[in-house]
Amino acid sequence: MQALDLRVGSRPEHQEGFDALVLDGSYKQSLASVRSFGRAGLRVAVGESVLGEPVPAYYSRYCAYKVILPSYVTEPEAFAAAVVNFVREFPTRVVLPAGDATMAAVAPVREQLAELGCRLALASDTALQIANDKDRTLKVAGELGIAMPKTIAIGSVADLRAAIAELGFPFVLKPTMSWTGKHPVRLTPADILTEDEAVEVTESFLAAGAGVLAQQFARGRREGVTLFVADGEVLASCGHVAHRTTPPLGGASVVREGIQVPPDLLDASVRLAKAIGIEGPCEVEFRRDAQGRPLLMEINPRLAGTLENALRSGVNIPLMTWQWAAGLTVAPVAVNRTGVRTRWLVGDLAWIARNWQRAGRPDSVPVARSLWIFGSEFFRSRHYDFFDLRDVRPGIAELRYIGLWARQLAVENNQSRGKRSKGETNGDK
Repeated sequence: MQALDLRVGSRPEHQEGFDALVLDGSYKQSLASVRSFGRAGLRVAVGESVLGEPVPAYYSRYCAYKVILPSYVTEPEAFAAAVVNFVREFPTRVVLPAGDATMAAVAPVREQLAELGCRLALASDTALQIANDKDRTLKVAGELGIAMPKTIAIGSVADLRAAIAELGFPFVLKPTMSWTGKHPVRLTPADILTEDEAVEVTESFLAAGAGVLAQQFARGRREGVTLFVADGEVLASCGHVAHRTTPPLGGASVVREGIQVPPDLLDASVRLAKAIGIEGPCEVEFRRDAQGRPLLMEINPRLAGTLENALRSGVNIPLMTWQWAAGLTVAPVAVNRTGVRTRWLVGDLAWIARNWQRAGRPDSVPVARSLWIFGSEFFRSRHYDFFDLRDVRPGIAELRYIGLWARQLAVENNQSRGKRSKGETNGDK
């Protein structure tokens, strides 16, 4: 398999077309899509711009070409231009981005790709603008009568005192957008226990170019609904409960289990997706409150990290997405298996470390219990993200992330220690 490095303009000696260019090759949903396409007989190229780290999808037996792209973080325009140039030289039917940053980078070149006979597997720009902005999403949900946590918009640090008085501790601060292009990593929600924490998190979100929402803390279980919509019709749906996430509050799912979609979740999810105008795949996330009522968290207008669970449950969302983007007929899926449990092993290790860092905070568990939860999961989960006996090399590549995660978590731990030390010194003064 030849590597095509579009950062330096190299080209292979022979030119062939592709059925799909899957971006974000380091993501688990990208690998799941590559496997789905390959097993359907499609010819797949995989693109990524993360260097110095393993890219699991590059190692898949179904990856015909691995494409090294400019950084979508520091050079989003160059990233998008490289995708267009690739399609121009190697006719490609569908380009599939899987992450928020790459979606933002390639959406502006949608028409350029269309002129080359290539479809971008994304909802319309209008739908993306609403779905990717939590404030706008919640306003649409409010008009539909969909329940959500009590939410207060924060325009500046000065607004925090009123929010604290209204919500009390703990509460949650969320960025209105997970990706702004002004911050090198995805912005994630934070649980807030003190006014000092609220100020620090608010300032960081505002500096990154995101709006800020203060939100009631919901303590119930996390449930999600994956939908596939085409021409306004829901062709597939499947549900899951996320048992653990990393980061623990509002992060990527680590262990999730397929469930029959509760009617209250399905109704709210379908109405919201249709009102926003989403076509293609999406995932709607909820969290139950103390009374068991589902509260809307967000909607992701893309393939989500829970994709492996949908596939193992019999709903081939990636192939449906490719068929839809390619202009083919998409057959509806009426039934899916429940009780399927999937696990992201490296993410579960990160959950343990971050849980220890968060001792005593909401959504944390005691150290001994966290070790028991982690160990006992080996007897409960039969399916693992990245690992497949028919395609083993991506799983081996993923294991290399354990060392990278360990180094990153060590840095985070040192930073948190520094903050605690600084706080104690300031307190002494």
